[in-house]
Amino acid sequence: MMTILIFHEVNDGNKWEKAWKKGAGSRHELFAKYGASARTFRDISNPNLKGVIAEVPDLKIFQALMDTDEGKKAMAEDGLRVDTIRILSEFND
Repeated sequence: MMTILIFHEVNDGNKWEKAWKKGAGSRHELFAKYGASARTFRDISNPNLKGVIAEVPDLKIFQALMDTDEGKKAMAEDGLRVDTIRILSEFND
């Protein structure tokens, strides 16, 4: 497994958070389909800046998720500003 840190802006922080509420149809469920898990974060001074720490099988599988119609639809529904996405991968010395 690989740990990645994703941060990005959204149009409506509350809407984005509702999509991540655990349960049927949540983004956690979508990530699980690709063998990934996620922990979600919010900026304490900007409700529209979000972060995710994800455990993914590898970066190619995560990118495949983002490139699927389902992944693109989820990002659009959540108001994710795709041009603000930044992904950092963990590395060891």
